[in-house]
Amino acid sequence: MYKCIFKNAYKIIKNDESYLAIRFTEKQLEYYKNKSAAAEDRSRDTAGICMDFYTDAEEISFAYKACCFSRRYVGFDFYEDGIFRKHIEEALDTKQSVITHPLEKKGYKRVTVYIPNLSEITMYDLNIGNFKPIEENSEKKLLFLGDSITQGMVAQSPSLAFTTQLARAWKAESLNRGVGGARFEADSLDDEDEYNPTHIFTAYGINDIYHLESIDELPAVINQADIYMQKLKKIYNDALVYVITPIWCLRYDEDKYFAKIFDEYTGKLMKIVEKYGFTVVNGMNLVPHDTKYFQDHSVHPADSGFNHYAENLIKAIE
Repeated sequence: MYKCIFKNAYKIIKNDESYLAIRFTEKQLEYYKNKSAAAEDRSRDTAGICMDFYTDAEEISFAYKACCFSRRYVGFDFYEDGIFRKHIEEALDTKQSVITHPLEKKGYKRVTVYIPNLSEITMYDLNIGNFKPIEENSEKKLLFLGDSITQGMVAQSPSLAFTTQLARAWKAESLNRGVGGARFEADSLDDEDEYNPTHIFTAYGINDIYHLESIDELPAVINQADIYMQKLKKIYNDALVYVITPIWCLRYDEDKYFAKIFDEYTGKLMKIVEKYGFTVVNGMNLVPHDTKYFQDHSVHPADSGFNHYAENLIKAIE
């Protein structure tokens, strides 16, 4: 009954009266499962997923179960006719709860509920009144590939991850396949993927270089990026591809040798991007170089940092 209201998913699994959104193909889920328990959890998290529908209800409610936590908190964002209304933050480690949200507008209005990026959320007992599905057919289908920052760590408001902000600004369908800890790994791509994006954004790199001990290790890392992009182009040959280089992190300012590795890596990565006819976006221009815009004061943007990320990314590509 409610499968049609879930957006930005690869597949919706309905069991009895519960609904679970999946972002990856079965082959990809198996790949992350074989990597590590943490990678499996992060691949199952519902990043970028929302419920989107018209309703005449005066309030809506739903129950959920949460698991596969990448971070301990669970929060939902509520919009009416595209206007942010409320963020509901649950107690830490809440694994099951019911949320009731009064709606402000009378009559039919569009209600969008963004569900958490950093845990797997199964929805059930939905009560959304007399609802109508959204029948928009966007010309743009976005695919986001990347690490924890792409997944949305550590945006407490799921609708403020840069991926979701871009999709909302473009009124586009989107699929967020960010996985915390991920690198340029060609095996994470599925050549039988049935999602056909018009635009692809890749944002890897910081995990590839963060633990390098010497600049002499760079060639192997660059080679992996090259192999990845070659496969990406083969699978999604018709898509416009944007490759976002790593954004600023505190270590860049505190560790001169790391900064040298970072700059060398970025320069070589740009050359690979150009080789495949993709478009480079310089990540150093996206988030202010100030720890107050980072939730962990180091690597992961806070909500304010994601606002800058999305705004500057849109400016860079339009």
